[in-house]
Amino acid sequence: MNRSFRPFFCSFSAGILAMASCLSALAQPADYKPGNPLVPFVGMADPHIYVFDGKPYLYSTRDIDSLQTKGRFIMPDWHIWSTDDLLHWRHERTILPVETYMGRSRDCWATETATRNGKYYIYFSDKNRTTGVLVSDSPTGPFRDALGRPLLDTGLTSTKEYDPSVLIDDDPAQTPYIIFGHHRDDDPNLRYYIVRLNDDMISLAEKPRRISFTGNEPVLQANDKPNLHKYGGRYYLSAGSHYAVSDSIYGPYRRTGNSGFGVHGLTQQAHGNYFSWNNQWFHTWCKFHLGKETAYYRESYLTYLHYRDDGTMVDDTALLNRHFSNGVGQYSATWDRIEAEWYMAAEGVVKGEHPTGFEVRSCRNRGYLRYPNIRDVRANDTLILYIRPAAGGWLEARQGGPKGRSLGKVKISAGSSKEYVRYALPLVTDAGVLDLWLTFRGRKNQNLFGIDAFRFVNASTH
Repeated sequence: MNRSFRPFFCSFSAGILAMASCLSALAQPADYKPGNPLVPFVGMADPHIYVFDGKPYLYSTRDIDSLQTKGRFIMPDWHIWSTDDLLHWRHERTILPVETYMGRSRDCWATETATRNGKYYIYFSDKNRTTGVLVSDSPTGPFRDALGRPLLDTGLTSTKEYDPSVLIDDDPAQTPYIIFGHHRDDDPNLRYYIVRLNDDMISLAEKPRRISFTGNEPVLQANDKPNLHKYGGRYYLSAGSHYAVSDSIYGPYRRTGNSGFGVHGLTQQAHGNYFSWNNQWFHTWCKFHLGKETAYYRESYLTYLHYRDDGTMVDDTALLNRHFSNGVGQYSATWDRIEAEWYMAAEGVVKGEHPTGFEVRSCRNRGYLRYPNIRDVRANDTLILYIRPAAGGWLEARQGGPKGRSLGKVKISAGSSKEYVRYALPLVTDAGVLDLWLTFRGRKNQNLFGIDAFRFVNASTH
């Protein structure tokens, strides 16, 4: 059995070995298939994914079994997961509240993780009361309580000091900030606050500042779960899939919209984060299973994220609408189309919008796109590509890497058409699962072509 699906064994600090009990309820069923939800039947909530040394890690809370919730949150511990492909998740560690100043508790609310100076920090919520901080030499721990008391204590501000989000800015000093709280337009005492951290990451460098909003979009009017990331030189403050944007980290933030348009649980309740890996952006979030017995039980999901040319964010709901359970990072050659922007790694390209969605544009010499885990490939299929020509060049299909075995190539003619041109690329490949890399050759420093989508067809039918 794949180690990603084996029962998960708890790890505990030395002082609490007597309390150890195996979380066998978190074992995956034998017929588990990777995709959405990321790890089913464990109550995975409040997911935050970060990439450390090229490897993604997921830090989550856990809702206890839905039949026991009885209309309230029961959250006994925090969990760390790792992955190599955003498909198969390995449970790395369980962190118990008795390893913190909280003591015995079932109020293990949302966390945030950051790294600095070779250390890893988990900022954790004691329900909606306070925020503490753990520290480790590894992204998977073991962690220790860095202060033995809250970093953000009750009464620090007029709001509630919980649901932390940390951003280490890209200025020369790599300045760290933490944002937290609960904002309500109708209550002047409930607001988000931001404060600069000291270089030690466990003390405050200034007094917290209140975040203000502008704009009339119906988002960020009443919510906790703030999350902060940066793209294109601008700061994105989100709560669920609702977000606002600012040119200054301190704000004011302009209410902008909902990246997920309210479908598939992408609402203001969709606690999660936005992150990038291998030159692709993603969004992870959790969804409440609404109903009499499961209203306080959540599972976590993942999709691709795109930015329009004006900087607004768009969750890939086209993928979700067609292939929700499939998730990211795997495909089928039987699909009627695979969108070019659904790649899992890229170099020498730009992802951008076009009138009907998104495309991969400005493909450059020695650039590539990767589409791993394409199932149901037939021997010697033909790849049909929809190309927007520019300077022109060669597009080559390879197996297993940008310099892997060549499966075939096609010459893309120069042109300036705004329409997509259909190209057929016969493949020399075996039936089965394909790790497809599309590589590009042409004149240096030129836009060779763009790609909208591709599909597989039988050699005798195209």
